[in-house]
Amino acid sequence: MSETPAARGWWPRRLAAGLKGDGALYCALLLLVWGLTVPMRGMWQDDTLLLRLARYYQGHGFLAAPTGAPLRRLYTLPFRLALATPQPIWTLHLIFGVTWLGQALAAGWIARLLMPGRRLTQFLAICLTLTATSDYLTNNLTSLGYNLSALMLLLAAGCSLRYLTGGSAGWIAIACAATAVSIWTIDVAIPALPFVPLLLFWRGGIAAWRRILLVLSAVGLTLAPAVRVEWRFLHDASGYAAVAMQPMRLAERLDRTTSLWRENFKPWRWAFARPIWYPRPPAAIPLWAMALAAGVAAAWFAFRARQSQNPDRPERTTRILLLAGIFAAMALAANAAYAALQMAEIHYRTHILSRTWASLTVAVLTGWAIQQWPRFRAGFLLVPLLFVGLGVWGGLERQDLWVSTWRLHKKELLSIVTTAPALTPGTGIILRSPPTPDLYLATEADYLAQSWLVLLYDDPAIHALRMAPDRGTGCRATPEGLQCWHEQQAECFQAGTCAADRFPYETLVILDFDDRRGTFRLVSSPQGDPLLGGYAAALAGYRPAGRILKRPLTPRQRALLLE
Repeated sequence: MSETPAARGWWPRRLAAGLKGDGALYCALLLLVWGLTVPMRGMWQDDTLLLRLARYYQGHGFLAAPTGAPLRRLYTLPFRLALATPQPIWTLHLIFGVTWLGQALAAGWIARLLMPGRRLTQFLAICLTLTATSDYLTNNLTSLGYNLSALMLLLAAGCSLRYLTGGSAGWIAIACAATAVSIWTIDVAIPALPFVPLLLFWRGGIAAWRRILLVLSAVGLTLAPAVRVEWRFLHDASGYAAVAMQPMRLAERLDRTTSLWRENFKPWRWAFARPIWYPRPPAAIPLWAMALAAGVAAAWFAFRARQSQNPDRPERTTRILLLAGIFAAMALAANAAYAALQMAEIHYRTHILSRTWASLTVAVLTGWAIQQWPRFRAGFLLVPLLFVGLGVWGGLERQDLWVSTWRLHKKELLSIVTTAPALTPGTGIILRSPPTPDLYLATEADYLAQSWLVLLYDDPAIHALRMAPDRGTGCRATPEGLQCWHEQQAECFQAGTCAADRFPYETLVILDFDDRRGTFRLVSSPQGDPLLGGYAAALAGYRPAGRILKRPLTPRQRALLLE
């Protein structure tokens, strides 16, 4: 059947129309910032713990037990959903990508509701939020719960504004539902809540006080049960908050807060000056590819920005500056809430919410400046152009870190399950290593090793220990077996105030880490081993080959390791 000239021209016209649309740009930015390397990125750190907890909570209903803090009832929900699929890691990445896109679209919606008709400002808000990659955990599944909570907060704010601008009472119900999901996932939204009334009054003024009072009352009632829970949590001297919050002088905390806030507006640091936590593995994405992607994204953004316009009649300068000030203050409050937490110095989950408020600040000010001085439009657009281009570069820089780290982690974890594909019930497994200051292992900490072994062997009760002197764990050989202590137990073990974790020789498997190869290998014989070799009971009883079942990797093991 011959193709007509009209049919031959249909696809080029469709492609040209798509490239002219904003939606194609949004998808391209999402792909570049988040999605290019999804098939090559496995789990990294606490995402492993969360998937392990999801394994524990299977069959326990919609609301799981709190995870670390009492408000985190829904924190593991996406991990439980992912665990119910054949490919849990890819499912989690998909949820993350949809959440990232949703945050950007919600930011654009808020901009449109606050400033109707200002299409350029809405466009800028979406593009800037899509490419705001200031947080250390950008593109990392560990931050999925934080990002979902932030998305629900943005939706709650948007629904409240929609009701204020003439929407039905159904928008209040949706705002309350989104608020509840946000606060019972994690408390990331709390610093933003005091500013929501300011946004509502900025948009509606005193004349809309009845609608503002109604929506704020409904949201306040939704939050009421969580307020008491959070208050007790923050004032519990023996709880997680007391451990996570570092003691810090006021001046030091103010300095940390302002430093974090300034980071929102320094996109060159996202690409070229990230804080370093552990030695970086060999690069997976070449610099030229990052530069090319950033350049293409910036050029496409510039082309689309030329097509977007705000109304000729600008908003009053004082009102616009007030709105930008509110958004900037919201970013500052979000950063202040995390300034004293552990690992805040490397921007670990410190910018998950502030990045959106900072993006709205830049979008509002850029749109206003172009309206005030249209002759300098091209010059003003250079500011968001810089944020978008370097933000894409920053997203690729994060992808490079996660891919290169996963390559090492995958090699390490594969060595465990290829050496011991399955274990007989009741087996105890010890992963032993010397100090590895130049490596960040998948099994770096005791809880991470436990999490990976629970998942890989699908055994929530597996008996395991990560034995590493630099982690404060260890074992002592006795005639009956090994007496071991876990992290933070060395002192009480030596004092005899805490019980030893016992590993009988007859049920023990020890794997040693080879830091040159990056793999674990089986300790097949106790002879010559510095821990086992001095005891006749170990020489007679340690037979690891009898505890290991040789078989092909299971579909779940292959899915977890992206095999």
